[in-house]
Amino acid sequence: MKLVFKQYVAALRERDELDVVLPDLLSELGYNVISRPGKGTDQAGVDVLAVGPATVSGEKKLYAFTIKKGDLTRNDWDQTNQSLVSSISDIIFNYFPSRVPPEFKNLEKVICICFGGDIQEPMRARITGLMKVHCERYGVDFEEWNGDKLAGLLSDGILHEQLVTKDLRSYFQKSIAMLDEPEVSYANFSLLLNGLLPNELPDRKSSLTALRKTYVCLSVLYVWAREAENLEAPYKASELVILHAWEFIKDKSTAPASKNLRATFVELLHLHFRIWDEYYGQKILPIVENRHAVSAAVSPNSPVDTNLKLFEILGRLAQRGLWILWESRHVNIDDSQRLEHKTNSKQLAKHIYHLIINNDCLLSPCTDTQSTDIATALFFLSHLEEFRDLAPSYCSMILDHYRFAYSVHDRYPTHVSRYRDLIAHPLEQTEDYRKWHTSGSTLIPLLLLWATIDGANEHTQAFADFANESLRHCCCQLWMVKSDSEDHLYKNDQRHGAVLTEIPITADGESAMSMLETACKSDEAYLGLSVIEQGHDPILVMACRHHRLPLPPHLWISGLRKTRSTRQGHLL
Repeated sequence: MKLVFKQYVAALRERDELDVVLPDLLSELGYNVISRPGKGTDQAGVDVLAVGPATVSGEKKLYAFTIKKGDLTRNDWDQTNQSLVSSISDIIFNYFPSRVPPEFKNLEKVICICFGGDIQEPMRARITGLMKVHCERYGVDFEEWNGDKLAGLLSDGILHEQLVTKDLRSYFQKSIAMLDEPEVSYANFSLLLNGLLPNELPDRKSSLTALRKTYVCLSVLYVWAREAENLEAPYKASELVILHAWEFIKDKSTAPASKNLRATFVELLHLHFRIWDEYYGQKILPIVENRHAVSAAVSPNSPVDTNLKLFEILGRLAQRGLWILWESRHVNIDDSQRLEHKTNSKQLAKHIYHLIINNDCLLSPCTDTQSTDIATALFFLSHLEEFRDLAPSYCSMILDHYRFAYSVHDRYPTHVSRYRDLIAHPLEQTEDYRKWHTSGSTLIPLLLLWATIDGANEHTQAFADFANESLRHCCCQLWMVKSDSEDHLYKNDQRHGAVLTEIPITADGESAMSMLETACKSDEAYLGLSVIEQGHDPILVMACRHHRLPLPPHLWISGLRKTRSTRQGHLL
């Protein structure tokens, strides 16, 4: 296990990785963390400031950690303003004289050089000499925390308790070893997560430790996957971690003493965002403007592979857009950062537009469960006025493709979702087979409601006529949250919620809209969800996407109502 952690810390980047893990590790070791890394500020060489636990004599020391990534090399020594020599000089001549809080000024001071790798042999004499000179001249002590020490702290135990206990260790190791088989890696990490975040822990301190352990384990999986250039497993794992973490803290996060719990949950969110940025931001977004580029990148064994992956990408892009919008509303940021978030959300919506127009399979869903990804995209786009008119055009085109595929018995959407069934569909070109596979649908009412934003049109009229003639057997329905959803939504450990059935299909969508508004108005279960009460609605979208539940109409009906109020043009 120590070798796993040593390679992990050696691969950590200095910013947003090593400087995130270190403060939490210090807290668990009994240090009082005074200052954490900041962005855009002059830190005068100090990445983390902490007061160490009392020694045997009862004395405490003030530790100033300066963090460097990987091995300590000649380039890290004195080549730049961020070099080790420069950082130590800033600490001694700037930070210690003028920035230390008054209550800690009289404590013995220690500069701790922290890096994820090792000191290369040619640098050993230099660093030994530097420590000796500064210790004798300025009375400052030094400590060295290299990758081996950090790996030992992680593998041998935090507060004398192993990070990953023996009964969970095999799941952790298998999740790393099987990164080239993302589903297997994810399955093992899921089992690990159930052990890391049990339903009940004795006190708040144990809860905080469990959440920090979860962060480290996910971070280890991510870093190893980054080295293997296969980020699918950590991406799926990061979504599951957020859902389990929310279930774990939702009743604790509002308590006055839960500040550290909330901060660690935010760190988990930021880790999820970093995985998304490296996976989708660097691999997918640069090619979405090229015709069929994303489809070709799937390298499918079957057309179904491309179809499933493209709709998954659509949902994940829209999910990130919802988080960006959420950050602009709920995170304490200045006007320039809020403007940057707005710009980023518009840019992401533009990428979604190009993804749709450049990949034809996004006009032909193959399974009803893809209504979740489509609804996520529509919900995101409804927040941006410039892109609201994309929704009715997109939905109208899907309805046209649905009608054609059904008429020729060729890969029309089915209510089954197992892969083996999808690649064989349609097995028969008979009426009975077609009726059974279209006996129920959440996709049809969703598409019709958004396609009729501007009222009836030739596409919706044609589909309504087709539905009333050929789909009379189909039960059009939408999934609704109920009072039992709060207990089972995030872990998906039991069936929950309810179904609104017999939604009428008309050319103008007014009957369906009226029925939906009445159902949502009389249902208080949605407002009782913890993610809605505490303003974390993207987690509801994530739970539905991850566990393949349709998005409840409570979530998107306000955006739909707002968009229906004015006529829009068509982008497609």
